[in-house]
Amino acid sequence: MGRTAWDLDAEGWPGEEIELRASVGGRYLGRFMLRPDPGAAPPPLQTRLVAVSLADQVGTALDTAGPVLDG
Repeated sequence: MGRTAWDLDAEGWPGEEIELRASVGGRYLGRFMLRPDPGAAPPPLQTRLVAVSLADQVGTALDTAGPVLDG
C-alpha cells in the first residue's frame, strides 16, 4: 500500500478504506480511517480540505504534547 492519486469527484469513493495521516515533519503520529457507505456521494471539496486541516492540527498538537510515558 502507498500513496495513490485519486480523483474523488470523477471516480467516486475507492473500494477500500482511506487513510488520512496525522504527521509533522515526515514523522507519523496517527491516522484517521475513512470508510464511506457504499454508493455515498463524495463530500464537497471544502469539507475534504477541512478534514485535512484538522488532521494537520492533530499532528501538530501531538508533536508538541511531548513523549508518552508508560506506567
